[in-house]
Amino acid sequence: MGNSSGVKTFFEYLPESIKFHKLKKEGLARFIFVLVLFCQLLGKYALYKYTQMFPIEEIEKIYNNLTSLSSKSSADIYQPSIHILYAFLVALGISLLAKLVSNLFLSVYMYSYLSEQRGKESGFRASFSGAFKHMGRIIAYNVIFGLIVMFGSMFFVIPGIIAYVMFVFGYCYVLDLKLTVADAMTASSETTKGKKAQIAGVLVAYFAIFKLPIFLLVENSMAGVLIGAFLTTISSMILQRFIIKIYMDLEYKVEVTHR
Repeated sequence: MGNSSGVKTFFEYLPESIKFHKLKKEGLARFIFVLVLFCQLLGKYALYKYTQMFPIEEIEKIYNNLTSLSSKSSADIYQPSIHILYAFLVALGISLLAKLVSNLFLSVYMYSYLSEQRGKESGFRASFSGAFKHMGRIIAYNVIFGLIVMFGSMFFVIPGIIAYVMFVFGYCYVLDLKLTVADAMTASSETTKGKKAQIAGVLVAYFAIFKLPIFLLVENSMAGVLIGAFLTTISSMILQRFIIKIYMDLEYKVEVTHR
């Protein structure tokens, strides 16, 4: 039987999705690339500097404390110095802020490419104003979506994947159809019903090919930080195109009736 879900395969989406540098306004793609790259560098550099300031043994002790608090008495709990905690919180804060700002710039890229697919204006001014007009909703969606996927991933991996597949298209609904956060999550959940397996197949293949190698990259040097930031920026822009291409098939695919 053929695929009746409307969702294509990973390799059918791949040729257009890897052209992350191509928009009708090619200068816009380059400009967003530089902005996202700067944010990625900032976030990764903050974490790199933190790991350089303190031995990995100290970080492991803090992690072990967090994972075994219930089985230890108060006397056995390792007490990190205030300087370690302060540095960790600062590094984590900078990293999270950099990721959030990076996602805002990626939403501009998403808006531009989505506008192209819809035959709408997609230049510098239209893309930035169109995306930033919904900045509050995009930020809220980033936070809620991230928390849902994180909590889902804590209970084995599968719930996290299901949550990601269900709600990742909400960004498109906010930018394209101007829906509220709640309505966008509902619309994304509804449009993926009966199609989660096909969508998951595409996205898992993307993560295995584009994200896993970056995850395995050891960023314990400035060279590693630079390479990691560069590759993460490219893979993030490619992901926007995958999401939009799937979204277009889910939301706008015209069913052809054969006689």
